[in-house]
Amino acid sequence: MNEVRKFDSDDPDILAAYQAETNGEYFKAIEYYNKVIARDPSRGIVYKHCGNVYYRIGDLDKAVEYLEKAVELLPQFPTARYELALAYYRQVRIRKAINTMQTVLELDPNFLMARYWLGILNYHYGHIREARQHYLQVIEKNPNFYIAYHHLGVTNLRLGNYEEAVQNFKKIIEKNPDSAAAYALLGDAYLYLGKKYEAKMAYRKALELDPEDRKAQRALEMLDEFKDVTF
Repeated sequence: MNEVRKFDSDDPDILAAYQAETNGEYFKAIEYYNKVIARDPSRGIVYKHCGNVYYRIGDLDKAVEYLEKAVELLPQFPTARYELALAYYRQVRIRKAINTMQTVLELDPNFLMARYWLGILNYHYGHIREARQHYLQVIEKNPNFYIAYHHLGVTNLRLGNYEEAVQNFKKIIEKNPDSAAAYALLGDAYLYLGKKYEAKMAYRKALELDPEDRKAQRALEMLDEFKDVTF
């Protein structure tokens, strides 16, 4: 881990690579990082940074190659594993991404973004209940992690936990009252509960905020056909 702390050294190629990366000159950054690696192939942190640059430009095969090398050289550095897991995810290697992200939490149980991403990864892998547990743990650690409420709400819709989903989407609206997506999802939750009036109000608000929301528009048109909705 000393190498991680010493990354910002006096090595001119490392400094040039870092500056190029900061300026968005990614191919130049890769060139400088590779010059350092050619001189000293044991520099795991340089592999990590170069892999991250490849990730940014969308070269996922190279990103994985370099990040796997970084993990090999820096096995106790959770951030390298975290970035590798995201690269696996971008390659649609979901099971491998989950396994790698789990090792991040083994190294650092307080790595909240890793916990959040484990929720996303498990959801995409079809492990809906596991995803829900990860989102709940994220919110328990940080109640202001509002994007987790969105994913938790969507997950609760999938699981049939509609009352809980209502509370999740209300939490988002409390923080961001201009979120058309949150109102539309709130409408979905109310609709599943059979609360047609509340659903209609939520969909109307979603359309007020985003007139292009076709899903909310279709839901409103469907609700208009119900004779038992009174105002």
